[in-house]
Amino acid sequence: MTSRLIGTTLVGVVATVALLWFVVASGGNWRFYVNPEGLVIVLGGVVCVALLAFRGDEIRAALGALVGIVRDRDSIHTDVAELLEVARHLHEKRIQAADERAQRVGHPFLRLGLQMVVDGQPLEDLLQVMNWRIQKQMELEAGQSRFFRTLATFSPAFGLLGTLAGMVGMLKHLGEGDIGLIGGSMAVAMLATLYGLILANLVFKPIAIKLEQRTGRRVALLNVLLEGVVLTHLGRSPTLIQDSLDHYLRDAREEDWGGA
Repeated sequence: MTSRLIGTTLVGVVATVALLWFVVASGGNWRFYVNPEGLVIVLGGVVCVALLAFRGDEIRAALGALVGIVRDRDSIHTDVAELLEVARHLHEKRIQAADERAQRVGHPFLRLGLQMVVDGQPLEDLLQVMNWRIQKQMELEAGQSRFFRTLATFSPAFGLLGTLAGMVGMLKHLGEGDIGLIGGSMAVAMLATLYGLILANLVFKPIAIKLEQRTGRRVALLNVLLEGVVLTHLGRSPTLIQDSLDHYLRDAREEDWGGA
């Protein structure tokens, strides 16, 4: 699944570049589409919005999430295997071995749940803690996608600001009779809007959608792991746990990945 996600992301990037190349080629010389003033207005405005609307740690988390778009760890086969090992030890009443194996589990969420099972914590407490962890993960990742949706919302607005600035300059030069400088002001006016639309619809919104999809996959897989922990707490056999998790994994894939 990860390779498939990387493939679709790469195809999307190539398609975006091809679309922009077509737009530029249809307009003649590519230099006509380069306007530093308009770009500074749009990018500068976006940076200002980010600094004003979000804390520093939120900005770092959102930018760091970009790596996770193409390097997302969405396979839990290793996690399920570790869970089954602990469940097997518990089923055979080897508590010490189960405790030692639970401490070596790689996934922090799963490790916490299995340690609570080994420690004999009540099921109600286990569900409360684990569901709280899932909720916090959802809130964290929702903030990351919200960051890029906010930038997508304001990018066209700063493009419009650049357009207004260019129009003011054009009218000023027109009033002074300086026809030679009108073209430059017109370029700022038109290209600032173009830059804002490109950033919003071909950069920030797609990133936000990718992050939201990643959150959906992660939450689905966390719920599968939680189901495995609950079955382990209830003393179900490893075979039954594996069959149940296989069923839940199929349902999660069909719901979040279109039956992949």
